[in-house]
Amino acid sequence: MELDDLKGAWAAHTATLERSLAIQQRLLRGSLLRRLRWALAPWMIGRALEAALGVAAIGAAVPVLLAHAGEPRYAILVGGLLVFAVILTALSTHLLVRTLALDWGRPVTAIQREVEQIRVTEYRALKWALLGGVVFWLPALLALVEVLTGVPALARVDLAWLIANVAFGLGLLALGQALSRRFVERPGLGAGAQRMMDALSGRGLRQAAARLAEVGRFEGEG
Repeated sequence: MELDDLKGAWAAHTATLERSLAIQQRLLRGSLLRRLRWALAPWMIGRALEAALGVAAIGAAVPVLLAHAGEPRYAILVGGLLVFAVILTALSTHLLVRTLALDWGRPVTAIQREVEQIRVTEYRALKWALLGGVVFWLPALLALVEVLTGVPALARVDLAWLIANVAFGLGLLALGQALSRRFVERPGLGAGAQRMMDALSGRGLRQAAARLAEVGRFEGEG
């Protein structure tokens, strides 16, 4: 066999090997991304349940508000609770829709950025759920009692005690928001803020971030 024939055979063998490696790389990438999507499934079910509970809370608050139209304490407290429920339901729905819309065919770095943005949104949703819950837990409980029993519990609570409770909750909300913006949400805060985000992120998003890093390392090696 002449030298030119050997070169041609070697080039053909190299091209075949490269095609085989590319196919294996795509198959492995697809396998890793399928595992990633399965890891996200329970997290997405959780967001769907949160949205459903939010809709149920809205459906329970509206009749109470309408039954006491014109009463200031109901307008302020149950009205505020209704707005709070709408916001949380919208955030849960947004997280679910944004995750369902992820394009797994994009480069890993682009998917990582999108997942990181979803994690930040999830943190903010959890933050407002906790801080808002401190403000509205009592009105929510009293409204639930009225829904279940028909007793106007909110109307029977001492107004001064009710105002003090809500004012205390608003103070904690303001403090929590200030601390969050200073130590967690401000860009460039480093490892401490990242650890906080990791601790509060859902398990599905943590696994997604880890698997995306695995895919990124694999593609970098390839």
